[in-house]
Amino acid sequence: MNNILSKLICVSEEVELSKFETEHNFMILESNHIDGYYNSVPQESNTPLSNHYFLLMKKNIPCFQDRVIRSISFYQRDNNERLHVYPGHMNVHGNEYNFIRFRNNEFDKVIQMIPYFEKRNIEFIKPKRFSTVRTLIQFKEMVEMEEIKPNIFRDKSAHHVFFLPIALDVEYITFSKMLIHIKNNCDFKQFEASLVYSVNRQYEINDYAKIYSPNCEEERLDEFNDNFNKAAKEFGLL
Repeated sequence: MNNILSKLICVSEEVELSKFETEHNFMILESNHIDGYYNSVPQESNTPLSNHYFLLMKKNIPCFQDRVIRSISFYQRDNNERLHVYPGHMNVHGNEYNFIRFRNNEFDKVIQMIPYFEKRNIEFIKPKRFSTVRTLIQFKEMVEMEEIKPNIFRDKSAHHVFFLPIALDVEYITFSKMLIHIKNNCDFKQFEASLVYSVNRQYEINDYAKIYSPNCEEERLDEFNDNFNKAAKEFGLL
């Protein structure tokens, strides 16, 4: 199949955050995926870690995401390179924060990008005490989805990431409960997934379950869809 979709998506996922100690005078958090990715779908012997950094910014910045996207665009143009930097927000320890999320191997380049953010009056949080917390984050990123089977898409830039369309209007709190139901009622004993939506023309929304694994048994992803629909019936969504 050669069906490729380019989409700006909003990702909702639960992560564990801790303070990243650095010599830079900015508040930076780091995350690893929560324990529990597929051990049956897909088969893997070790739980992978996906480490990201979060550079915290003040919450009351008007048009924050637009400013971040423009900053990234001009940095990439000036330096002829592409970074995986995405704007988002979180609520931790009773405080609301904007952030940019980026990969650990792009840390130095993001630090070089800071003047681009400051030019657009984006203010950074100074380091302070922070205790480890598990919380829901939301961020936006641009992806190209390649359809590898009917209604099963793979991220072209990350072949261990898959997107499965969801034909339901579901919020994250219900989505997370459905995932627990699947885990308790099928042989997918350990897994994690993120809830994703894209906005198309005329404000049309498409929802997806975003699945991550470095060693995915792609033929079993249909089983996740089947079990997700069974969970939807249990929660009165179908």
